[in-house]
This record gives sequence, structure tokens and C-alpha cells, in this order.
Amino acid sequence: MSDVAVPRAAATIVLYRADAGALCGFQVFMVRRSLESRFMPGAHVFPGGALDHGDSTPEALAKLDVDAREAARRFRGEVDGVTAQGLLHAGVRELSEEAGLQLATASDLHPFAHWITPSSEPRRFDTWFLAAPLPDGAAPGHDDYEVHDSRWIDPARAIADYGDGDMLLAPPTFHTLWDLSRFGSLEGFLDDVSSRAIPPVEPRMLTNDDGLSFLLPGDCDYRAPASMPGPTRIILGEGGKWVLRECR
Repeated sequence: MSDVAVPRAAATIVLYRADAGALCGFQVFMVRRSLESRFMPGAHVFPGGALDHGDSTPEALAKLDVDAREAARRFRGEVDGVTAQGLLHAGVRELSEEAGLQLATASDLHPFAHWITPSSEPRRFDTWFLAAPLPDGAAPGHDDYEVHDSRWIDPARAIADYGDGDMLLAPPTFHTLWDLSRFGSLEGFLDDVSSRAIPPVEPRMLTNDDGLSFLLPGDCDYRAPASMPGPTRIILGEGGKWVLRECR
């Protein structure tokens, strides 16, 4: 049996802004990965990337306005303070590199979700989704290198219209959009961000009569306590469209 790849720590930014016209009261910013990318080419993702060595150097951490103790608290003690600070720095850096937006402060970054690539995959990431408000007057875009398109998306509308061929999504991104779509207001989303538990979610891949499925904790075939809201499996349906189903 081959060795299981060690997942690389990563951070991705769920940048949000209020929008009274959106079905859930806010929009989130997404970019489209280059078609030449080695990982999920052409997929719509939240800006982000892997933690670099430079993200955790004393020089980098000295620029943060969140100390190690507070950073560890925000990450619910799942990582040590220095790693937590490094993830915050990586999120700020990646948002600047991919979307041309420089956050003046890391104090507005708050973890929202935590996904780990299945152990069966050769290229794995241990990714924290960090929610951050759009700074006043800021206008994010895309670098035309790593990402070739960008847009503001109403999560509820994106889920309702999903499958029209316009968006390619990885399972964690699809589930995160579904999770965001459940809120009826920006206030409800922010209240949840400040209080929700954020256990790591490592899907398990299963191929059966339903086709390819990603099982989540709480699923009848995962045999672990549920750790997140909603259905427990993500199934690849017709036309490459992800479908959420329940199996408890």
C-alpha cells in the first residue's frame, strides 16, 4: 500500500459584501482558476492558496495585528498560535496576489469552514475558509495569471442556478456555497461565523450505483459523528453537477 500524502496547510478567503438584492442578503467574491492550472483548472474558487514558509516567519507575523493567542482562539484551538497566524497571513497574501486586494488588517478574518482533501488523493490540502468583509472603497479583480476571471456571487442564486454549465466547482466549494445560501441575511451569517464549531471535514470517496460520492462525517457509510449542517454526501450527478443527499 502506498504512503498517504500529507496535506499541505492552506487558506482561502470568503470575501463578502452586503447586498440587499441578493437572496441571502450578501454576495461573495469568487475567481476562476486558469485552464493551465495543475489543480482544478477552470474551476471557480475563493481566492487562496497554500501556506508558504514566508507566511510564518517572525518578520511576517510581526506585521499582523492578531497575536498568537488570539489567532489560536479564532481557529478554535485546532492549530497552534504561530500556525494560526501563518494561515491569516497566507490568506491576506493570496487575496493580494490573486485578486489585487490588500486587507489593511487581519483582525477581520474569521474561520468559517475547514476541509481536508481525502486521503486517497495524491495532492492534498488542509484548507481553512476564512470569512472577511470587503473593505470600503475596495474593488477586487483577478491577476490574469493564476486566475482569469472574477465575479461577485449571490450564494443562494448560485446554488439555485447551479448546473447550467456556467460554473465548475470542487466539492468543498460547492458545499460552502450551499452552506452560505442557507442564511437569510448578512447578520445571520456573521452571527453564525462568530459562534459555529469548525471541526475538520475530511470526505471519504465512494463509488457505487450512485456513481462517485464524497461522504461527510455523520453519513451512514462514514461512521463518525456529524460535524456540520446539512446532507451527508456529495454525489456527482448528470453533467458533472454535484448533488447533496442524506444518508444517516
